[in-house]
Amino acid sequence: MSRCRYCNASSFGGCPVSPHKKHEHVTDEKSCVFCGSAAYGGCAYAPDRKHRHGHGANKCVWCGSTAIGGCAYSPNRVHEK
Repeated sequence: MSRCRYCNASSFGGCPVSPHKKHEHVTDEKSCVFCGSAAYGGCAYAPDRKHRHGHGANKCVWCGSTAIGGCAYSPNRVHEK
């Protein structure tokens, strides 16, 4: 089971010790760090309201693509690996 990097809780949602006040699990590229979902796009738990996956497998954390260049899901509009 993954744990919040700030408080070690296994839950998702609000985190009193996180700088953005949300639990953040950074264990793998297969799930959103804020809610645990495998989806990309909108996330109710994320501070910026977008799913962000953990780093790994040379995939963009915002959309899962292995391409370089522009990313429609990223707040900066570029793929982040």
